[in-house]
Amino acid sequence: MISKKLTICIIILSVFINIKSQIRPNNTDKVIIDLSLKSKRRESVVGFLHFNELEPLQKNILELKPKYWRFGAKLKDNPVRRKEQVNILLKYNIVPIIVLSDIYDEEHWYKEKGGWIRPSDDPRKFTTMIKSLYEDLGQKVVFDVWNEPNVKDVWGGTREEYFKTFKVAHDALRSSPNGNNALITGPSISEFNLEYIKAFLDYCSKNNLKLDILNWHDLGNQKSAIELQNNIKAARELIKKYPNLNVKNIYIPEIVGLDEQFNPLTLFTYLYSLEKSNAQGGCKACWDNPEIKGENSCWNNSMDGILSQDGKYRTSWWVYKYYAESLDKRIVSESYNKDILTISYYDKNNNLSLLLGNGSDKNKDTFTINFKKIKDKSSLQNKVFKIYEIPNIGSATVKEPNLLTTKQIVLSGNNASVTFIKYEFEKKIYYS
Repeated sequence: MISKKLTICIIILSVFINIKSQIRPNNTDKVIIDLSLKSKRRESVVGFLHFNELEPLQKNILELKPKYWRFGAKLKDNPVRRKEQVNILLKYNIVPIIVLSDIYDEEHWYKEKGGWIRPSDDPRKFTTMIKSLYEDLGQKVVFDVWNEPNVKDVWGGTREEYFKTFKVAHDALRSSPNGNNALITGPSISEFNLEYIKAFLDYCSKNNLKLDILNWHDLGNQKSAIELQNNIKAARELIKKYPNLNVKNIYIPEIVGLDEQFNPLTLFTYLYSLEKSNAQGGCKACWDNPEIKGENSCWNNSMDGILSQDGKYRTSWWVYKYYAESLDKRIVSESYNKDILTISYYDKNNNLSLLLGNGSDKNKDTFTINFKKIKDKSSLQNKVFKIYEIPNIGSATVKEPNLLTTKQIVLSGNNASVTFIKYEFEKKIYYS
């Protein structure tokens, strides 16, 4: 673990893009932290997708403090084991999100395959399964009706047939004892599509369906992660037109695309955007690893690839570790430059720490952190920043972030600052 004997540390998340010809000095490239404000607790937005066994992951769960876990397929044939695993999630205050289409039988979604017909054509088996699940798990879980119904490979039917299937699930849950309190989410489409979401909400409204949580997947890069803020804003505006649906919130069931799965800056940007948008959270997607033949992070109990197959830490694990550390004593930090992504907090030893990322497509030549309204100047007297980097090194593992440099803090009255001059603040995430 990193020794943090000094007062302040910074972590930088990196993607290693050098565009020196594009570097421009900018007076707005600074973070301002008001130390007169009290720290506040923040709910985590972290979620994971799938698992084999939760028992071996409990040490990581305790450290990373996830809030959501979305799953289904591995537990479709073992109701007893499923309930045991759900109880482990609940023990750690994690919201289980169960994908009904996974349980229904992922290998026989299509009539063409000779399996069960679609619930829109004959709802009986789907309804029976859902009622049994609700009797078992009730209000302990969130029910996600169907995974990516806009994708032919996992639905195969029309949009209208999916909407009817959603109604089958909704009616099965709501008609169960205390079913009005069941938590239902959808439509779980593979990407943000406002027209599709509007059609879905129209159908729900016309059929008097109650939708608790609106969702869609966002499997992109850092640019997509930043755009997510605008997408959530547009969705919230749309929700206002359907007060009868009683939509309580938005969450993103799958975040981070295939090519970005090990990029710590992309992951941090998704977490930052989810917080900025006041979304409930987002579950990191799992993928095949293009660097290691045969490795798939959905089914190797690696928490979606943040652990190697032998349980060692990849760089994305460190993003989650410091994010979890930030939750108890979060403090306000702001920048006049929207491209600077920052989370500031006091750690468990009351040291001031920052997570810092560059959200632009350019490196930065001069960068400053300003501290305002310092109550106890001795806390910063003769202190330095220790600056660490979480590098983007693919699926390689790393024992701890890299120490890059230290910088002296300059005091001026009740304020202080530290400036990085001609320091390449690249497309990275930094920790201090």
